[in-house]
Amino acid sequence: MKPREMSVEECMDLLAKSRFGRVGLSSGDQPYVVPMSYVYVDGVILLHSGLRGKKLGIVRDNPRVCFEVDSVEKGKWKSVIVFGKARLSQDMDAKQRLFDIFTKSEMGGHGGKSFSREDIEKMPMMIWEIEIEEMAGREGVW
Repeated sequence: MKPREMSVEECMDLLAKSRFGRVGLSSGDQPYVVPMSYVYVDGVILLHSGLRGKKLGIVRDNPRVCFEVDSVEKGKWKSVIVFGKARLSQDMDAKQRLFDIFTKSEMGGHGGKSFSREDIEKMPMMIWEIEIEEMAGREGVW
């Protein structure tokens, strides 16, 4: 079976249901891809990371990113790729928003554990918001 293009709604559904994706970054002529847990809400992909590391250095120099998720079930596959721009923030409201979504959604991130605002304030983390500019998905059978 020839792969078929997925609708925008189907792409958003896969983004909403998946827990892990791969963020693609570029530094000069060198690509860099890293898997990350995420949530998709209100047309934005939210991720979090530590405050240092290779991926942060790259995205600070070049905020243009791509993000990919996929699913394989019973010989059927789906894949969505998103292109956009990443914004980085250590703002407390951004942290709180991410943790509220991450822990209270059906994803149950961090074991569904609740964190107080004081706990979150102490966490050294960077919040990534990928604003989607372009999105495409395909599905097919192996």
